[in-house]
Amino acid sequence: MGYCSDKPAVPCLTVDDCTCANNFSAALYERTRHLLVCESITKANVCNNSAGCQWFGGSSGCGVAPTSPPTNLPTPQPTNEATPPPTSNPTPLPTNAPSIPPTKVPTSPPTPSPTSSPVECKCLGLPTPPSSPPTPGPTNAPVTPVPTSPPTTANPTNGNSYGNGPFVTTATSSELVTIPRPQNPGSQPQTNCPHLQAGLKNWHDSATWSSSSIPAAGESVTLPANSKVIINQAVVEQLGLITIPSTSELIFGENAGAAITLSVAGMDVRGALRAGSETCLYGTELTITLHGIRPNDLDIYGKSPTATPTYKGISVNGGIISMHGKRYFPTWSRLAESVPSGQSYVLLQDQVNWEAGQEVLLTTTAVHDSRVWHRNDVLTIDYVVANPIPGVVGSAVHFTSSALYAHIANNGYQAEVGVLSRNIKIQGAADDSEPTDRDETGGCTGYWHAGVNFKPCPWTHKTGFGGHIMVHSGGKGYMEGVELYRMGQTNVLGRYPFHWHLLGNTCSDCFFRANSIHRSFYRCISIHGSHNTTVTENVAYDVDGYCYYLEDGVEEDNTISFNLAAHIHPVSNVVADSGGGQTITPFVQSKDLILPADVTASGFYITNLHNDIIGNAASGGWAGFALPVLHTPIGPNRDINMRPANRLTKIFDGNVAHSTGWWWSHAGAFYSGGSLYYNSGDNTLLEYNAGRDQTKGSRSPCLVDKCIQSNNCGAYCYEGQRAWFKLTNNKVFMTASPSLNSWSGRMEVIRFEAHDVALGLEALEDGFGIDQLLVECRSGEEWVIPGGRPNYVTATGFSWYDTGQGHIITEATFKNCGARNANNAYENTSPTRGCDTNTFNGCSSGSTVWGFLTHSDQFTPEIMQATRGITYEDCGRRFKLDDFNDNNTPSSVSGRAQNWVDVDGSASGMNEPTIIASGLSDAGKWWKVDSDVVHDPDGPLSFIKVNDGPNRGLGHIRLWWKAEIHNTVGLSNSNACTPAHNWMNCATCKNGPKKDSNGNPYCPPLGRIRHIGPKFNLSNDPTGGLPITANAEVAGLVGGYAWLLQLNDGPPKNLKIDQIEVDPIETPLILAIPYESGTSFSITAHAAWCAGECTETFFAVNSVDHVRASRGNTYFYDVNTKLLYVRIIQTPQTYVSDWHVWNFDDPNISGDPRTHALDRFTFSGITLPSFAYGPYLQIAADCLEGGVSGHCATTPSYIEPEICPVGYIQVSYDKCCVSEGSSDCYIPTLPPTTSPTPQPTFGQGDNLVLNGGFELGLTNWYANSGTIQIDSSQSHSGNQSILVTGRTSTWNGPEQDMKLRMSANKTYRISCWAKLKGTKSSDTLKLTLRIQDDVGGTKWLGISKAINNQDWTLVQGDIAVTVTGTLTDIDLYAEGPASGVEFYVDDVSAIQVASGRALTSERAKMQSASGVTVSPLSLLAFVPIFLWYQWN
Repeated sequence: MGYCSDKPAVPCLTVDDCTCANNFSAALYERTRHLLVCESITKANVCNNSAGCQWFGGSSGCGVAPTSPPTNLPTPQPTNEATPPPTSNPTPLPTNAPSIPPTKVPTSPPTPSPTSSPVECKCLGLPTPPSSPPTPGPTNAPVTPVPTSPPTTANPTNGNSYGNGPFVTTATSSELVTIPRPQNPGSQPQTNCPHLQAGLKNWHDSATWSSSSIPAAGESVTLPANSKVIINQAVVEQLGLITIPSTSELIFGENAGAAITLSVAGMDVRGALRAGSETCLYGTELTITLHGIRPNDLDIYGKSPTATPTYKGISVNGGIISMHGKRYFPTWSRLAESVPSGQSYVLLQDQVNWEAGQEVLLTTTAVHDSRVWHRNDVLTIDYVVANPIPGVVGSAVHFTSSALYAHIANNGYQAEVGVLSRNIKIQGAADDSEPTDRDETGGCTGYWHAGVNFKPCPWTHKTGFGGHIMVHSGGKGYMEGVELYRMGQTNVLGRYPFHWHLLGNTCSDCFFRANSIHRSFYRCISIHGSHNTTVTENVAYDVDGYCYYLEDGVEEDNTISFNLAAHIHPVSNVVADSGGGQTITPFVQSKDLILPADVTASGFYITNLHNDIIGNAASGGWAGFALPVLHTPIGPNRDINMRPANRLTKIFDGNVAHSTGWWWSHAGAFYSGGSLYYNSGDNTLLEYNAGRDQTKGSRSPCLVDKCIQSNNCGAYCYEGQRAWFKLTNNKVFMTASPSLNSWSGRMEVIRFEAHDVALGLEALEDGFGIDQLLVECRSGEEWVIPGGRPNYVTATGFSWYDTGQGHIITEATFKNCGARNANNAYENTSPTRGCDTNTFNGCSSGSTVWGFLTHSDQFTPEIMQATRGITYEDCGRRFKLDDFNDNNTPSSVSGRAQNWVDVDGSASGMNEPTIIASGLSDAGKWWKVDSDVVHDPDGPLSFIKVNDGPNRGLGHIRLWWKAEIHNTVGLSNSNACTPAHNWMNCATCKNGPKKDSNGNPYCPPLGRIRHIGPKFNLSNDPTGGLPITANAEVAGLVGGYAWLLQLNDGPPKNLKIDQIEVDPIETPLILAIPYESGTSFSITAHAAWCAGECTETFFAVNSVDHVRASRGNTYFYDVNTKLLYVRIIQTPQTYVSDWHVWNFDDPNISGDPRTHALDRFTFSGITLPSFAYGPYLQIAADCLEGGVSGHCATTPSYIEPEICPVGYIQVSYDKCCVSEGSSDCYIPTLPPTTSPTPQPTFGQGDNLVLNGGFELGLTNWYANSGTIQIDSSQSHSGNQSILVTGRTSTWNGPEQDMKLRMSANKTYRISCWAKLKGTKSSDTLKLTLRIQDDVGGTKWLGISKAINNQDWTLVQGDIAVTVTGTLTDIDLYAEGPASGVEFYVDDVSAIQVASGRALTSERAKMQSASGVTVSPLSLLAFVPIFLWYQWN
């Protein structure tokens, strides 16, 4: 390491920059893997004179000297460079040393400075490794002795040679998640040993060969047919090709005390190649070396006439390779205690059976890992101590030399330690495998990341040409305990260390287990067109290209478990290096990059999620786990009718990634993004877009396979068909980018843990649910990072995206996130809260727990985000409206529209239901609706108490009154639209810039919208309310008196309202627009893609209260105030028949596959509305057009309506009280009507089942046999469901008496949602009506459907209640699964679907009262509020 105590972790430009002049007696100038770094040390009396210094790791014996002298690689220090996700926002380099200490004790304690006198010296080397751990941080930033993580397990004994801990055990190795570990295989007797069977022929017996001579050097050999030949000693000759006929076997025997070696040009295995068996593990040291030079006839597809499967490879051509070396368990473990630099042993959590002489990998816990800069150690075992601290530490592994680097173990995360050596070794030859075009300097530059801009030099490392193993043509592969070294052939198609090639389902018993792959020039193991294989417990290190690799996207039902991948490099050293934007220039297939996706080479390449991905760990790489988007398979499977990107998750659980995501601020450790496809030219070459690719479509997991159902893999997945990718129990640490980033694909992330990261998660997809989340942005550990500037990296918990999303986060904890500043008035004053800008483990000053993207006037938020159960632990800044262009001055449409449903008030700290919304001043009082709204200056945000009003909620609409205006939104034209442009050759409301080069605003106000009432008039809100721009999207509080829209050019003649999102029942959205007297109106609602009744015409009523209580198809024009009032409701997409205020439980009746009438996103008991594209509301005003086309000539003088009765004043947008703060308040209801109030009835459209969601417990329900009970752990909606247990017959289940609510000779749609409990995966559930007729007797009519134990299933159908006499009794119950099978039921419904309401008389009454014509479908608008709510 490079050491300089006065300038810790600062890049050195010259030797003079590493001068020490204090109590540290040495300075070391180091260029580790070509990067210049200085750090502090405590080694005393190292340098006696500067002339005696030399390279670290030189002849002093501390390592291997560089092969060439170092070259200076300057590390510029830009003052305006940073990489805060999701877009770049410059963060100046701090000018002063940190004054605030780290927030948590590092795992290595500080070492006191030497007592020797100050010596000034300049060093280029260190003769010996340090004998004590280095000081972990600058001396002027002492460590605070208060950890933020729970304590690790203390050593129960004192005085042992390993100290007193603290130690980490498997039980304390995570704070939230549970990381699975493999099962110990145990020991077993040696049976079925192939080398002990009778009738074997000896390789070294001349009688074995038809030529009567043992094969000579250079000779190609074919084994005799129908024979089994054994090799039980070294074959000293280097042979050509060995062919094993289909009737023959080559078997390696045991050779006690002597190794067996075999050197060949290749092997053609048509029979069998064996070393041991599953029950007879091979014990001899066996090395097979493969020879062959790289051919020069490779083409752009990676193919060559020379590089056949047998060329420098083992081609298992329909045969069997079965090799079973010694079983080392586990093959990798995790540290039980941190390892400081210079220590020669490690403590492991697991007890291991590793042996002296084996090589062991200690993975990096630095933030970055690449060829040019890494902190991995490879050491050789001296001896192993089992169970050194009983019950606490599994093993102590001692090495023959010391660790060069520090490796962390704390209660949040630990470095992995894997054994690389095996007794069976298959390798490429040393003299013809290594690349001849290595990047020796590392001096190339690219984008800036955390203050440095080095990157791999592209188009180098192209010539690696190791050996390979390929199982194909119906072959079988069984590999365990094998070391693959110098394997893989760079950019040669199909030539990987190990490769199952196009085996389909014929290799379902095949496995690749407990092996190691290191120094690989092309991948680790490829599963290609093969299914049901097992890849488990392998260790991979120093690999070019994706390591664990699902090749074409069709591979399914494989198990990839408990594998370790570390130190992964891009192929040909070409890396997808980018800045802060969302896009990266695509890469195209070439001879030196035959798979362009390798520019993002990662530990795991999962092209199809329908596999079991369990318990793996990834260290380094572009990402840890890459989940690329393939819309079609590639390679020989490209014509298969499937979409790999949409295949559903099977199991993705317990995986860990770290020290990754460096090359792009959006490159998550788990990265769901990047699209791979054939380019549009000749459709034969692949192209890869590593960024957010919106041109090829997005992932859309669906319960229905659209490729099969519609023969169109891109067919729309309807609500009710949608599925979610499920990721559980995963962890990330030490990553200078998001822990997880998903550009597309609905996802449920359950139990996710992140430590020392730039951003907890990033999700740009509608339908993203996160439950049980822990994000510890800074743990207190040192950030070992190139350039030493962690303060250039954010410490942000989560960023809400700006449009088109649906995100719900529940039960989330954030620790030490957010910058430490003085603004958090509601925060604690802990001196360790959040993080500061120190260079030990600091963060950028713009860090925040929650970020909001607010730079855009083009892309703006709907009702998109909700949280529940949020906890903060020692956090700094909580909220930030992140406008990276103008810092919200001027503000943007997206900034002013920000909103968030804080279900329980835990996110805001209000601790009651709260709506979090924008606090920007130029939104006026749009969000500051009453005196109890809490202003957060950090956001700035407004915290609005939901319970302070009668029906508070959120609504969203888009207004469209003039196409030539709205069509300019987001155009690329550089000129902002002004009156002179007449909306031509100009642009408005862009995604970022606010003004053009002449200073003209792109998105000026064209009007205002505000809440109605005197509290919000110009006297009380001089801004006039929320600006309405060319991008006229509005999100705001609903449930109040009304929104008042006023456009600068006058009332619109035609106003289209779409993209409607609003709570269906509880929070009405009323829109008011001023129009001059004499204006008449035609108001209609229109369905999209509609084949039946597609338009609903609104009718006039005689008060605004009637509009508020209506079904959303009425309007009222107040002649006194000259205001038009309309209620806006969310309607189904494709129909308006059976018009009413639809709620989230209403079934779809359009005939398409969707389940419900309204779209929504529901997760963890929270529901957000989702607008449907296409349907809209049209207001056509018949008025005289004025000087501005599209607007009425006259704008009436505005008269504020009286919304409060005498004696009350308006105190909020939705409430009138006697005075501010008074509890004596007025809640409006409908005035009495001229007709009598009809009694409540049950009719068409009503749910006749009482307590169908079981939110009232078991009220109205009983068990016809067995037991029913409320279960709060499972629910389809709401908070609970019913669980049916103790069933002794198939008919046992919950039952309800329907006699008073169902009628004879009617048709009812009955439905419920059901789910099995337990291990049974599928059974049938039936909903039955038991109908008793005094003439016809009893009959049972039902509907049934298969249900499962994974997801809720809708059981629904129509039943006609036909009787011949009088209906005497009718009961509804659920039955069907086999006796003893337990199941859940929720959301039971029975709705009359035949025409049954006699409403003609009510229509006449309403016409008489209002003087207007009333349609039959409009009658419910006139009933009182309480009846309207009950009916709907």
